[in-house]
Amino acid sequence: MFIHIPRGRSLTLTALLFGFIFKLSAETPKKSGVMPERVITATKTETESWRTASSVTVIGRKKIDEQQLKMLPDALRQVPGLVIADRGTPGSTNGIFLRGANSDQTLVVIDGRPVPANLAGLYNIETMALDNVERIEVLRGPAASLYGGKTLGGVINIITRSGRGLKKPETTLSWEGGSYGFSREGFGTRGSAGIYDWSLELSRTDTQGYRVNSQMQLNNSAAKFGAQLADTLRFDLDLRYYNADVGDPNNNNDPDNHVLTEFWSLSPRLVWETTDRWMQSLTYQFGNFRQAATGYNFGGGNNRITSRSHFWEYQSVFKATDWWTITAGSWLQDLGYSRYNNDAPGIFNPGGNSYDVDQAETNWAVFLQSQAEILPGWNVLGGIRHDSYSDFGKATTWRAGTSWRMPWTQTVLHANYGTAFAPASPQNREAALFGDPTFNTPERSTGFEFGIEQPFADNKATVSLTYFRNDIRNLIVFDPALFLLQQINQARTRGLEAAFNWQPCDSFGFNAQYTYLDADDITAGTRLVRRPRHTLSGEVWVKPVPKFRLGLGALYIIDREDGFGPAQADAEDYLRLRLTASYEVCKNLEIFGRVENLLGERYSEVLGFPSMRTGAYAGFRLRF
Repeated sequence: MFIHIPRGRSLTLTALLFGFIFKLSAETPKKSGVMPERVITATKTETESWRTASSVTVIGRKKIDEQQLKMLPDALRQVPGLVIADRGTPGSTNGIFLRGANSDQTLVVIDGRPVPANLAGLYNIETMALDNVERIEVLRGPAASLYGGKTLGGVINIITRSGRGLKKPETTLSWEGGSYGFSREGFGTRGSAGIYDWSLELSRTDTQGYRVNSQMQLNNSAAKFGAQLADTLRFDLDLRYYNADVGDPNNNNDPDNHVLTEFWSLSPRLVWETTDRWMQSLTYQFGNFRQAATGYNFGGGNNRITSRSHFWEYQSVFKATDWWTITAGSWLQDLGYSRYNNDAPGIFNPGGNSYDVDQAETNWAVFLQSQAEILPGWNVLGGIRHDSYSDFGKATTWRAGTSWRMPWTQTVLHANYGTAFAPASPQNREAALFGDPTFNTPERSTGFEFGIEQPFADNKATVSLTYFRNDIRNLIVFDPALFLLQQINQARTRGLEAAFNWQPCDSFGFNAQYTYLDADDITAGTRLVRRPRHTLSGEVWVKPVPKFRLGLGALYIIDREDGFGPAQADAEDYLRLRLTASYEVCKNLEIFGRVENLLGERYSEVLGFPSMRTGAYAGFRLRF
């Protein structure tokens, strides 16, 4: 049986139907006590995560405290698509492999400000404490359209704490100790008074390590001061400093072989809400990283390395309509780096006491981004950026993405395509560091992703799945046969990221992440080392009583290779378990403890550098 509806009425019914659907899609999910997660890194503006069309993982302050995460690598290990490779001892250099990209192809920023890297283009994340961190946002995938170079893998944004809006100041004292001579003391305070607010964190960490000459002494301090100069004008000042003394057990166990590192930065920012729809900001940062090493010049040499950065950024955010936001800006970065050898003349240091590296370069850029919700629930984003380097010529990158939240099931579909580049690190292009000065062509990539996220159980659970692929050209690799670097290779990384989160009640929760990764050097026909094919991580936790929390975390690494040239071979799989417990004695006192590497697994994340064995730690935290 057919029912005939006149043409005019059918058009009216169709319009009403689509209007009803769009109305549903604009509505927020069913109330469940879970607020939509908002992020900054993906668009440089505070935006609900699902609207950004990007893959962003957020590690908040609550998780940092509950899981007793102390250093940045501890937190990053649970991000899908991200692998940390450390050298087994506290404070030793850590590699970051995000979606298979090299460590110098992922950018690390603090509140959006770039962190100075060492000569290898790496960041000293192994000595970055989480004391003054509100949350960590990890943007996965090409991000050059907003952040410029070193973004083939993505961006790690460390967002710091503030005392803004607190009605009563908060002060924290903490201590913990445990295996291998470990002890850690901390002090923190934050609050506001009148137009002013502050946040200050201090900590000291000492450990002897489990191998000869694997000790570390680390001092950390971080502060943020703010002032609401007018209803529409705010000023803040970010200050941070750390120094570390780290032993080197891999150099003949000589106690004189160690590395001293120091980092400090000063960064003011002015934010002006020009109108209800227009906000402007101006940021400056000076960052300085220094390193003094002994025993690193093939037989007892000494050197001092300095890396410094001046950074300026202007940003304008204009909300043209309720559904369209335009972000534009410019930045200028002046970089300098040097190495001074304090040695007698030799094969690897023919000049004796001298600067064998002393360079400077500048980078200016402009960028433009559009975010539009063209229909309720359907978001379209696009961005373009132009960079000009004094030493690398120019690079123009772009990004396009879209996301849609279905009105019927709240399913989120997202897709993203972008380009990125990474200039060669000083180590790769300085002859004194066995680099090639002709490497003035940056490594480049094109990448895309598409995925789905589905909430269910009244938004108490979510499951997500994302496919990604990056094609990299001009890749710099080390050829062991010729004992030199080459920039001719092409690489491809592709895989799947899956995540599941479930918290049915206040007394139980479970989360798991899985990454499948193919990372290949197409030119050489080999796998890229230290990129496991399968990575699983997660945690299950319970609260038998409201004040007691018990958690068990796991990291399982399967199928990876390490070594170079003919020595490249399979590396062992490993399972690392982490047990945590905490008890709130009263409103002002919490005691906690944890066991690292619960099963005593013997493995190496980097070939030849055995990782830490089982260790037990306990402490307390006072709040008042």
